[in-house]
Amino acid sequence: MKSNSKQQGFVLVTALIFLMVLSVLGVMALRGSLFEERFAANDRDLALARENAELALRDAERDILGIRFDGQFCVGLCTLQRPAGTRPANAADALTFWISTNDAVNDVAFKDGGLSEPPNKQGVYTRLPVALDPSPACVKPLWSGADWNDGVARACDGSTTVAVPTVAFGTFTDAPFTAANVPRPRYMIEMFTTKDLNFSSTSTKLFFRITAVGFGRTTGAGGARTSVTLQSVFSPL
Repeated sequence: MKSNSKQQGFVLVTALIFLMVLSVLGVMALRGSLFEERFAANDRDLALARENAELALRDAERDILGIRFDGQFCVGLCTLQRPAGTRPANAADALTFWISTNDAVNDVAFKDGGLSEPPNKQGVYTRLPVALDPSPACVKPLWSGADWNDGVARACDGSTTVAVPTVAFGTFTDAPFTAANVPRPRYMIEMFTTKDLNFSSTSTKLFFRITAVGFGRTTGAGGARTSVTLQSVFSPL
């Protein structure tokens, strides 16, 4: 009888230990599943943000070219138009518009991105040579002080002490944005001549550095959103 009692007690303890091990394994499996789900959700959010940033890069190129999302020139068609004469009006005009010897391009960009100008002049920046402008508007990289409307407070060091302006997707191209519960991606444009870039070439080509930020659906502390920043260099000619 004593032997049977001992055996029954041993079986009970073994069963309890086995159940505890199963419980621990179950909890670990559940946590692993939740972690993988969150990881996958983060990946999807980053992919969405990157896709939106790429949309903004293409939209900025259309803004520079002066065309709508459907390829038509904006003059007389776009809801909000850049000032007259600062973008090509037609295909023939576009062939010779974007060269540094064209006086019209002097009104395209501003040192502060048109901070104090009407909305249709904002978002395009120029930079004078250091010899002429020893105190540039933004000491740190311009895009790091930009107002991306992503819930993160920023300011541009230097003579510009407030967040520098950016442009929302579709503002100048009427491009539709269909993603639900996601802010429109934004972009800013910097215009450079070959002299600005210290090229020895006598080329009159203009170059545009586009910085775009796309957003995901996830919102964190303080309203900051998942975001992806992309850059490209574009020349119309």
